[in-house]
Amino acid sequence: MTQGGKEEAVALALALDRSAIVPGAREVVHLVAEIRAQATGIDAQRPPMSLVFVLDVSGSMGGPPIEQVALSVDRIVGLLDPTDRVAVVAFSDSASEVCPLRNVDAETRRILRARVHRLAAGGHTNVEAGLRLAAAVLPPRPLHERQVIVLLSDGAPNVGASTQEALADLARSIRPDAAVSTLGFGAHHHAEVLSAISDAGGGRYHFIAEPAVCELEFAQAIGTQGDVVAEQAELRLRPAPGIDIARLLGKLDLRYGAEGLVVALPDLLEGGRQIVVAQATVEARKETGPWEIFEVALSYRRAGKAEVARLEGRVVLDVTAAGGALAPAAHASVLLVQSEEARAAARTLADRGNFEAAAAHLRALMKIVEEAPGFVRDDGSSLAEAYEVLLDEATAYERKPAAEQYEVFRRTGMELDLAGQPAAASMPRFQSAWSRSVMAVVTGPVPDAHLVVLSGSLAGKQMPLGPVQVVGRTKTADIQIGSSQVSRRHTRIFARDGAFWVQDLGSTNTTEVNGQMLDRLHKLIGGDVIRMGDVEVRFVED
Repeated sequence: MTQGGKEEAVALALALDRSAIVPGAREVVHLVAEIRAQATGIDAQRPPMSLVFVLDVSGSMGGPPIEQVALSVDRIVGLLDPTDRVAVVAFSDSASEVCPLRNVDAETRRILRARVHRLAAGGHTNVEAGLRLAAAVLPPRPLHERQVIVLLSDGAPNVGASTQEALADLARSIRPDAAVSTLGFGAHHHAEVLSAISDAGGGRYHFIAEPAVCELEFAQAIGTQGDVVAEQAELRLRPAPGIDIARLLGKLDLRYGAEGLVVALPDLLEGGRQIVVAQATVEARKETGPWEIFEVALSYRRAGKAEVARLEGRVVLDVTAAGGALAPAAHASVLLVQSEEARAAARTLADRGNFEAAAAHLRALMKIVEEAPGFVRDDGSSLAEAYEVLLDEATAYERKPAAEQYEVFRRTGMELDLAGQPAAASMPRFQSAWSRSVMAVVTGPVPDAHLVVLSGSLAGKQMPLGPVQVVGRTKTADIQIGSSQVSRRHTRIFARDGAFWVQDLGSTNTTEVNGQMLDRLHKLIGGDVIRMGDVEVRFVED
């Protein structure tokens, strides 16, 4: 069931994973709500934006980290329009206002550049103080403006509120006006806390593996703001009498209200989606025929608009003596969300050093996916992609990675949401002219270059390089190499300052350049040989 026409920015599709039920039967069914952002014309006018950078300047940020953060903020601010406003807040033991909220003009850029490059690291990590000051810096939101907070930290909160729950509540209180995204810097930040903040704040969590890619990740966090179609989206589920919602699957921000169960959704990007699955216990009535068991409503605001749009739908279950079979499409969506749950549970086991149990947990779900009606491995579907993620992570756990390797692998994986935005390999597929311009400035001029495959069934194939691409095993990779020894997201190759760089993405089978294991960024030169798993490619400058 679908609602929303061409005039709507968002479409709502509703389905059950069972087509019918026998009269009087008691069964568990799953309601699947898929929300897709489908607006067009996002280039018409990006709404003005008030952007607050919240920067960790605790002692561990000293040296290259804080230097790269300052450079990144400086360059990103240079991309904002005169109608935008920007502020900078720094936090360590407490928080301070580095630059007040100002319209972006030449004087603001000069002031901000001077002040962020003077930031010095020292002290502890008071994330709460940084968030509270950022919220205070923002004025009441004008009707046609987006307000965004981007928080960066490289450690665990150890002053003020420090738990996921407390900081998520704080982000949730900010969210009605401002979206909160987070960037975790280095292998030792508290990824769960930052992820909880961004989930509650309607934004996204990004992982910065090393200082040299700081600007690229900042560009991703800021650039996608030009692609936001809908904000403050909420899904309301009201079951019919006799229908009990046992639980909502996955990691959701929810509350109970007068209209039933309310699920807060993150900002939706052009072409993006969110899947919400409710598990319900149904005791069928005695009468046969159509039976309305759920009322569902979706409310949202078009980015930068004051008006609230609303879509409504009803979910009907057939009561028939013949009963019903599993609905393959809806069942696949349920498995997607269950895959996210399984990944989170496996991470918890691996955190305790129980890698065998973590791998076994994922492989148990893989077996269920394999038996799903209509499942075909590597057919390009979302479920096939989820299967490959489960396979990569199970294999990584079975190899019992060293502590440092595990931390990078773990945080890289936390960026991925199988039931959320589209599974772009390298980063979101920027849609608007503004978001593409952000990346163009960060990557700089892109040299003419390509890869030549040296081994395997693709030997001799040439693969041209663009600004940013991920090389991996599945069809969602920007450059696909179909080998079982290549990870789903194996290696990232990107342009910067007129050259190409290569970065391992915590792959199961690692990456080598010219026979040496790649443990940090490497600047490519013509003739370099990159080995990913059992496949070698040569970098060729045209």
